[in-house]
Amino acid sequence: MEKNNSAEDYLESILMLHKKKGYARSIDIARELGVTKPSVCNAMKRLREKEMIYFSDKGHIYFTEAGRAVAEKVYKKHVLLTKVLKGIGVSEKTASKEACSIEHVISDETYELLDAFFKAHLVIE
Repeated sequence: MEKNNSAEDYLESILMLHKKKGYARSIDIARELGVTKPSVCNAMKRLREKEMIYFSDKGHIYFTEAGRAVAEKVYKKHVLLTKVLKGIGVSEKTASKEACSIEHVISDETYELLDAFFKAHLVIE
């Protein structure tokens, strides 16, 4: 999938909802991201066309294998970056917000090196 911040945010939101509730619906995504339901519907259409998600008969949104891989990668970047920022004294709210921006521009190579560095040298809670 080509890099698309909005698509990655939607995929990450779906993943987070699955972790919290066991499922995701368009209305839940709209609430989570603070966007309109029509915006979510348009995004879900694009993600479905890219074969990242599919819908159950109940309207629940699930990942394809490719969609889950992208969502997990974005989520892992977010978690690491939030921990790093909090570790240097950034507030929780600011760290999470800024991690959300950084996660889209950081390369996989840089993420892997940061992850390895902090695992080897620092304990980040």
